[in-house]
Amino acid sequence: MRKLCSAACALALAGAVLGSSLGVYAEDQTEEKSFEGKTLTMLLELSDGASVEGTYAQIAAFEEKYGCTVDVEEISGGDEGENIRMVRLSTGTLADVFTHNIGSNMAKLDPAENCYDLSGEDWIENVTEGYRSAVTQDGAVYAVPADTSNVAGVFYNKNVFEDLSIEIPETWTDFLAVCQTIKDAGIDPIAAPYSRESNTQIPFLANYYYVLQENPDFAEQYTNREIELTDSKAFVGGLQKMYDIATMGYLNEDYLSTGMEECAAMLGEGTAAMMLVRTNIITTMTSVCPDKINDIGFFPIPDESADVRGVSYWMPQGFYVNKSAQEPELAVAWCEFLTTQEAVDAYCSAVTPCGTFCLNNIETDASNSYVPVAEAQEWISSGNCTPVMEYSCSIKGANQPTICSMVASGSITAEDAAQQIADDNVIDAQQKGIEGW
Repeated sequence: MRKLCSAACALALAGAVLGSSLGVYAEDQTEEKSFEGKTLTMLLELSDGASVEGTYAQIAAFEEKYGCTVDVEEISGGDEGENIRMVRLSTGTLADVFTHNIGSNMAKLDPAENCYDLSGEDWIENVTEGYRSAVTQDGAVYAVPADTSNVAGVFYNKNVFEDLSIEIPETWTDFLAVCQTIKDAGIDPIAAPYSRESNTQIPFLANYYYVLQENPDFAEQYTNREIELTDSKAFVGGLQKMYDIATMGYLNEDYLSTGMEECAAMLGEGTAAMMLVRTNIITTMTSVCPDKINDIGFFPIPDESADVRGVSYWMPQGFYVNKSAQEPELAVAWCEFLTTQEAVDAYCSAVTPCGTFCLNNIETDASNSYVPVAEAQEWISSGNCTPVMEYSCSIKGANQPTICSMVASGSITAEDAAQQIADDNVIDAQQKGIEGW
């Protein structure tokens, strides 16, 4: 069953009888259970970029597998949806399972008090380490991925690479050499959708994988003000990469006024060879040049060493289990199901994903995914990936997009940009009252 709810509806329910907990799911489940005739209640936020069709296909497969019914209530995203969820949480009327943001936003739920701990389930290892880290508090794991993630990297036109006999570059030096080869052939090496300042951040934020390879404790140490941003060669290096491609003339003409749709068309047509963006570019291509999508490939933005390559990604909301769920075992079974190849196949049967699944050891290919997304999935499933820094550090100055825009156009150096970001972050940390700032 599919329902819609407004904030007014939630407030009307504020005085409802509190739901009671029927106990927690047994951690030592030894065999698949039958849930014939039972009903799982679900609160599903219609967040930006989420695939409702994929989720409903998973629900149908789950119902068929377990003989149960899933009663879905949809809520809008933003403040209205958040108000509904928090009212339900405070009154004990929240659904058995519900979607919510992860990372620092998880604290709003007071998960230790209100959410079931999934850390004791063997199958939780199916979820990527990066995602688990963003839904873990004091050793307890509280959510599983509710949708696909957004991976950053290099999307390239395979026909251009083949025509010019170019191999995928594995170091930044090789990448710049590839750009020069493409430029010499009269093709724009990179289409940059920089008319929107926020897009200029993507190559820089994607470099966080290499920051963590340099220092796995970077986010924690920076939050505690034990290190400075400028102490990290890899952090400054992400800004340097943007400076390099701008000052060496490897971007399309008028890149500061070029939007995502125009760049997607250039990539599909082969008038530009590459874009340094996220997998959501595929969503744009489905409307701009759908017949060209599978001519596109994916590889990580390279760094100094060919032996160290990986990707950074933006994560989806999570499904949480209400600690007061009426059907706790069924709720946990739903979360387990979402971590399986079976659930991935169900999702892909309804919609071709434009993002990657935050799951280990699952497969997507040209039969159920776009080629570039399937290639990005390989980097996620192999573990050569990390969530971007915002999931492990809440400090982010308001002027970062503007600063990135300046370095991405060659107006300031990488070193100047790093210092400006550091100074801007001090203001943000102080406004948030973070200790030590």
